[in-house]
Amino acid sequence: MPEVRRIQRFGKSTLMVSLPASWVKTMKLSPGDSVSIDLMEDGSLRIVPLYMSQKREERTLQIKVSKNSSEVLLARSVVAGYLLGADVVVVEAMDGVLSETHLRTVREIVKELLGAEILEHTPSKVSIQILIDPSKYSALNLLNRLLNRVKFMIQHLQIAVVDNKPYLLHEIEEIEKEVDRLHALAIRQFLQAQNDRSLSKYLGIKTSLIPEYRGIVRGLEEVADALSSAAQVLKELGERGQLTLFSYESNILKESLDYLLMTVERIDKVFKTLDLYVANEVINMVTEYYTLIRKYDELFFRSLKQEEPDKLFDKGYVLVREFIDRLIEAGRSLESVSEALFDISIERTGATLDICKVFI
Repeated sequence: MPEVRRIQRFGKSTLMVSLPASWVKTMKLSPGDSVSIDLMEDGSLRIVPLYMSQKREERTLQIKVSKNSSEVLLARSVVAGYLLGADVVVVEAMDGVLSETHLRTVREIVKELLGAEILEHTPSKVSIQILIDPSKYSALNLLNRLLNRVKFMIQHLQIAVVDNKPYLLHEIEEIEKEVDRLHALAIRQFLQAQNDRSLSKYLGIKTSLIPEYRGIVRGLEEVADALSSAAQVLKELGERGQLTLFSYESNILKESLDYLLMTVERIDKVFKTLDLYVANEVINMVTEYYTLIRKYDELFFRSLKQEEPDKLFDKGYVLVREFIDRLIEAGRSLESVSEALFDISIERTGATLDICKVFI
């Protein structure tokens, strides 16, 4: 919710409004420093420290290709340019015109990168413009968006498997693509901030902590990958008409997914508060999640062996095992996220660490 401040009169004709103390502190501004004020098209004002408003030289990455160039290498090169902070990526054919596969690769990659669009498109050259305002994407903003999408994926997965709603599995794969886009944008922001310390103020984090935050973003992307893989396994089970296998010990599976969701929500709280005790609680919650999912693993196969022993040699058995492995993999990635958050919370406490609080 926007902060409301009163306009004050200063002298006979000058009107003033004070700057939020938290923003001044984050930007490390002092009396006498200059700020840049821009009047936007919608009538609002954009205020940034003067050192942030100064335009830097546009960075361009040129990628030369031939008809024999690998489209995989081309795709990786375009993504690398995006991650490393290029403003323009130029793909140019050195032996005539770009091949059909190269053109298709470039178009597909551009669709997967937030803020990227094709600026110039000739038969022999494609220029990709990357229009991203770093001030609009703080670390907390990006992490919240990533976390929300991971939560959505867990919710869809739970309903799809427990309530037998297989049509939701496609949505999980689409959300995972959104996670990939946000992951790439976050890495771009962090890498740029490492090279230009003034940009770390946009992110709202210390430059020294950027590697920790990169690890968190990577961990969340891996959680999303694991959940998407789990959804693909479920789709195969659905095509075989075997989603009903999850009727065995479904209450334990639901409890496991509930706990996974609750853990992600608690991570969200740590992001906002950097509370050491909550960060420690999250690590313990991940351990408890492992206990639950392994309990489900054991009880499921015990029930299956008792009720339908012939299914133990069926492809469905292998797929359920793979599904459980993907859930364990998601927990493993969340563990790395929670440990990085704990480290950041420790750093925030300063030179003295008080852990005298008693847990209730």
